[in-house]
Amino acid sequence: MLKKVGVVVNRDRDLGYNHTRTIVEALYQKGFTPIVSPEVSQYAGPHAVASNNIYEDSDFIICVGGDGTFLGTARAAYEYRIPILGINRGSVGFLAEVETGDIQRAVEKMADGEVRIQSRMVLDARVIRDGDMIFRDIAINDAVVSRVAVSRLLKLRVNLDEKFVDSFPGDGIIVSTPTGSTAYSLSAGGPIVQPDMRLMIITPICPHILYSRSFITAEDKVVRITLDDNGESQAMLTMDGRKGTELFPGDLVEVRAAAQDVLFASVSNVNFYEVLRAKIHGSQPSI
Repeated sequence: MLKKVGVVVNRDRDLGYNHTRTIVEALYQKGFTPIVSPEVSQYAGPHAVASNNIYEDSDFIICVGGDGTFLGTARAAYEYRIPILGINRGSVGFLAEVETGDIQRAVEKMADGEVRIQSRMVLDARVIRDGDMIFRDIAINDAVVSRVAVSRLLKLRVNLDEKFVDSFPGDGIIVSTPTGSTAYSLSAGGPIVQPDMRLMIITPICPHILYSRSFITAEDKVVRITLDDNGESQAMLTMDGRKGTELFPGDLVEVRAAAQDVLFASVSNVNFYEVLRAKIHGSQPSI
């Protein structure tokens, strides 16, 4: 039974915290304890409870913002194993599913127990340098190896487990989850994949060989990426377009399915393909 609901807000997407106050009041009226950060509490109304660690003190999270806000919130909630529901304050989003006009209805559905929890696959990426792991992080959308120097191509060698796949000259490689198939991978020519599937999508970025296309592999494989260019190129590994590390010649990037999933909450009957059509045509799906 959900009782303590954390509200995470992107203040640039909710100027004046008007929607945050609406959410807090709706939660309180339905018997939930709304929890916010100390810096938001003074704007969130009298019923909000301030917490220095929303994720530790909540058993459910509502975030207010666009898909970028949702991703950042989901990454923070991941280690606590709590579900996240997104209130969309960006453009039509794939992740933040509830529009601001549907806030009251969404909270009513939460109170009535009409919440579906969806497990989504997460990536675990590591950088091995001289036999030691020097970087490790998770990605909900994608792990990307890309070039730093504008004028130089990367030549990336890709293996699945110990089996050589190919070398890809170009701007880089995207390893995506099904959730991330509609993000960077899609813009690079990758396929659209239903987000509850269990697989990894490997997509070359601006490849300099015509036959280079995305390919899909099972979740139990390990994608191994190395620089294949005699140490001349500069590269970077980034996770969900946010956190990352610089790569050097000889570094090995390993990407695999993480041991646990991230939990997305849904109060909507809208299916993935309705959201996809709405994204393409610029309309708004509703709950």
